[in-house]
Amino acid sequence: MGVLTKLKVKIARRKLNSMNIVGTDSLEKLIHSRFEADFKKSPELRAMVGKDSLAEITAEDINTYQLYKFKESMRYAMENSHYYKKKYEAAGISPDDIHTLDDISKVPFTDPDDLAANSLAFCAVSQSKVMRAFTTSGTTGNRKRVFFTQNDVLNIVDSIAAAVKSVGMTETDTLQVMFPAVSAWDPGLMMDSACKLAGLNSVVASSADIDEQIKTMRDNNTTYLIGLTSFIYRITMLAKSKYDLKSIGIKTIICSAEPLPEIMRKQMIEAWGCPVLAQYGMTEMGLATAIECAAYDGMHTSGAYFFVEAVDPVTGESKPYGESGELIWTSLVMEGTPLIRYRSRDVSMILPPPCKCGCFSTIRRVAKIQGRLDTQTKIGYGQKIFPALFDEVLLAVPGVLSYKLTLTREAYKDKLSFLLEYAGDEEEGRKQVESALMSLDEIKDALDNDLIEPPEISFIEAGSIDFVPKSKAIIDMRENYDAP
Repeated sequence: MGVLTKLKVKIARRKLNSMNIVGTDSLEKLIHSRFEADFKKSPELRAMVGKDSLAEITAEDINTYQLYKFKESMRYAMENSHYYKKKYEAAGISPDDIHTLDDISKVPFTDPDDLAANSLAFCAVSQSKVMRAFTTSGTTGNRKRVFFTQNDVLNIVDSIAAAVKSVGMTETDTLQVMFPAVSAWDPGLMMDSACKLAGLNSVVASSADIDEQIKTMRDNNTTYLIGLTSFIYRITMLAKSKYDLKSIGIKTIICSAEPLPEIMRKQMIEAWGCPVLAQYGMTEMGLATAIECAAYDGMHTSGAYFFVEAVDPVTGESKPYGESGELIWTSLVMEGTPLIRYRSRDVSMILPPPCKCGCFSTIRRVAKIQGRLDTQTKIGYGQKIFPALFDEVLLAVPGVLSYKLTLTREAYKDKLSFLLEYAGDEEEGRKQVESALMSLDEIKDALDNDLIEPPEISFIEAGSIDFVPKSKAIIDMRENYDAP
């Protein structure tokens, strides 16, 4: 049972709300069940909602519920976390100052660097109550330690189970968990254990060997895949010329932990013949926070467990529905390491309900991740570049499997050196890559103004290098450059 060996399975399963929830609206049903349970026992919540019963649950009811849970989580953090007690006392703010969702903007942000600097100051329980601790460096390299109690782990299991059920998985399916093995970052083990505890079939397949991956699929009658976006993409592109991937019978692929460029999605759909969905998760929030459905109309959030906002990353001003900003997350039920208004550095937008799928009518959604603030840099006279910008054009070139961009400076000009993992005729590949780069205004404008050198392009054979998880696509070697 992996990371959940300390849980007594029969007892734990009785505590899982998701055990008796089925269907593609499982995630919304889970949120509603948590709302109904709190509504019955909390006079304060009933007064806030303004109803005596929940014959019908509306989107506005869910907003009110999230406000109630936000205040409850903030109060818990102030009473039990040394970090938040000091932070909110210094800011002169308390849960009593929060009366509407707009008032949440009064609460100071939590910066990931603070969590990395002193993770223990965030912990709100004694170490004897900590069941599991995760260490994550994310994409920034700053190591953060997050503590989970048994209730936290069960909530994570509930979220994971409801999420995979919401995309169609049942007890007759098998989920193949495809995260490359990293000692300090093991979402695959947590995912596998969560599925097994929730009564769902799963198998871990962390090998980068395509033959092993395909053999695991066939041996286990795998019907669903979930894993690191770039890892599944790599397996797909290397395997599609050797195997008939459509014949394996994969029903849905879930891409996690990294943005899903549309060109990647398109190529994987063509190879496997099934929907390819984006999933968003942060180790700090317990991995499972939002998942896309086959309508491709945004990712559905686990609204009973998390509250998400989009803000201007510079001013901190809240963004309305449909406007891009930095995603800010609040854990609504976390006991071990509660995080209030936690900066993700991820850029996206919040979308209102309902979803086009028809199964989610009360939950706000998160649009597909556009990129990360800490992967942006500038060239020329200030044109912003970031991996997602190049993903869509370079990965569309037939034969390109991956790329690395190194930035240097010669005199007053920036130099962009692209190293592409490529299969095919290099002369033809070079022409197509040059054309793809020149289709980008950021490159063309900087060249026209003589502020960058013509991009340098070189190739290595596809499949000749080992896969490195969470590797940086852009390496900036310039000194004292004014990054974003």
